[in-house]
Amino acid sequence: MEIQLEKQPRKYLRSLDAPTREKLERALDRLSRLEGDIDPIRGMKNRYRYKIDHYRIVFEWIRNTIVIRVIEINTRTNIHY
Repeated sequence: MEIQLEKQPRKYLRSLDAPTREKLERALDRLSRLEGDIDPIRGMKNRYRYKIDHYRIVFEWIRNTIVIRVIEINTRTNIHY
């Protein structure tokens, strides 16, 4: 599946140190295969969260499409569902 990053995730990844950025890029690769700790967000249609250590990725995926749109990446204390 194709991953599309909104503005906030692109800026956030650029602001990180290299090892953390690589870890999150590997996580985005796993997300493109829908592997890992993925749960739907209650009350929001087609929105999911993907958990990696203390980071969260909020994304939108409409079933039967080939695009996953990443809306937000942040730490678990700063993420807004």
